[in-house]
Amino acid sequence: MVFGLFFVFSTVILMNSESDVATNVPKKESAAFEIQKISKPKPKPKPKPKPKPKPVQAKKMAPSPSLSSNLSGIDTGLESFMSADLEENSLLGDVDKDVIMSEESVDEAPTPAQRGAMEYPKAAKKMGLKGYVVVNLLINKQGEVEKSKILESEPAGVFDDVVLAGVSTWKFKPAQYKGEAVKVWAKQKVRFDFQ
Repeated sequence: MVFGLFFVFSTVILMNSESDVATNVPKKESAAFEIQKISKPKPKPKPKPKPKPKPVQAKKMAPSPSLSSNLSGIDTGLESFMSADLEENSLLGDVDKDVIMSEESVDEAPTPAQRGAMEYPKAAKKMGLKGYVVVNLLINKQGEVEKSKILESEPAGVFDDVVLAGVSTWKFKPAQYKGEAVKVWAKQKVRFDFQ
């Protein structure tokens, strides 16, 4: 082990002493030059062809079961649960009389019968503002406006109060469903423009 250590140190010292000799040698002149590699411009990659979509096969639906229309429910043996005792609308009672419908669900939408003119707000007129208000009206069976809600207005808040006050006096021909007048929510757009 001692011998190995001695060998390593002596080799290191010997190598260092030779490098000193090499540094004292006079330098010869040499020519310096650089090599620049000129690269050819890369060719543009060819666009890959788009894969063709696979044809979609129509899914086959399972055939509908052929059930007889004479099927009935479970017979519990209790008379109060027999279907013959239940009339068509007996469970609904008088619920359908006070139902509020939408314009899309009625047979005949309400039509305006009387509309009062709305006063253009003075501040808006002075500033030259134009706009509109979309209002949702609850029209009862007599054609009167029960409630009104602003859905949209442009510019916001400028014409809202005038519209809410104005539509409260409007009268409509009531909406019809199955030949009877019904309550309905209807949208109306009121425009404000200089004319």
